[in-house]
Amino acid sequence: MVRTSHITKLDIVRLHRNSYTTRDIRAALNSKGIKVTRQVIDYWVQQYRLGKFTDEITCPSATKVKTMKTLTRADVQFVKRTLSSEPCTSSRTLHKRLLLKGSKVSLSTTKRAIVHAGFTCTKPRYCQMVRHVNKEKRVAFCKMLVDNNDQFNDMIFSDECTVQLHQNKVYIYRRYDQVRPSLPKPKHPLKVHVWAGISKRGATPILIFDGIMNGQFFTDHILRDTFLPYVRRKFPDQHRFQMDNDPKHRSKVSKDFMTANGINWWDVWPSESADLNPIEMVWSQLKRHLSTINMTTKEELVNNIRLFWSTYMTKLQCTTYIDHVYKVVPVCILMKGQATGSIPNKIFKEPSHGKTISYFQTLLWSPSYDDVRKRLGY
Repeated sequence: MVRTSHITKLDIVRLHRNSYTTRDIRAALNSKGIKVTRQVIDYWVQQYRLGKFTDEITCPSATKVKTMKTLTRADVQFVKRTLSSEPCTSSRTLHKRLLLKGSKVSLSTTKRAIVHAGFTCTKPRYCQMVRHVNKEKRVAFCKMLVDNNDQFNDMIFSDECTVQLHQNKVYIYRRYDQVRPSLPKPKHPLKVHVWAGISKRGATPILIFDGIMNGQFFTDHILRDTFLPYVRRKFPDQHRFQMDNDPKHRSKVSKDFMTANGINWWDVWPSESADLNPIEMVWSQLKRHLSTINMTTKEELVNNIRLFWSTYMTKLQCTTYIDHVYKVVPVCILMKGQATGSIPNKIFKEPSHGKTISYFQTLLWSPSYDDVRKRLGY
């Protein structure tokens, strides 16, 4: 349940004192971008009537009110403005800034002010870093996809990833009276590298290898031995081959090989755009799957990777992942090239399979999504 901020409670009481009904109070708060339910409004109106909550400015005679003697509404608004523009500000830094502006508050009162301002502390989700110059390239690239309403029917998305034996990214239950248990992890866990690609005509063969991949290895073992037979078998008509801008992908030996063998490298891919590559979701699914299996040797790791690929990477599964890009492209444009993370799935609840980029682009800019764009700050 989302905590109701102190400012919202005061607004509910003020509107109630002005003879607003519950429906009118909710409409007034919604117009300010504050989402509350009827139950929340009725609850705080009842608390006000019983004398358990009030505003010392409007009702100074109330006695059963828990108030912060040194915290003012201006302080709460200052905290709200600061955290909105600088979300990484610590409570101690915020406390010092309040003292510099003349507020007489303690550190604990500052932490309460953060709660009343409607903020909570949480661990951020990971997303790739995108430099400003690449943000502009990402937006231009996504606009090109929207203009073409690209369906990716002839596209082969590819990438590499590293899989290690001890992921150690699990949750574990413990009793309240016990210390947090430790899971042993080797200093240098056993790991392998994986290359593969997906398309709407099915997945490529998967290549598992050790060591460092350079341009020559990429050309001989990936392009010549793995990718080229797949292209000639699955795409006899035409294709587009997507790769990121890793130096080994752009080496002279690999470019010469692709030109000589008719591999159509799609050389328009913007850097730092992992969220636009659907195979990243494949790697996530692979690692989640492997974390559920108890493995102790490299042979078991390699065998389970191959089993996963042959079992789960069906043509339908590949198509589902590729269709997810339809959601990501409009959001990337809206966010001016920033990393999108999990935002597309939170904005668009409906499945993307069978839809198009134009469908989600039109949907995002429809009047029904005005609140969504406002919450994202665009």
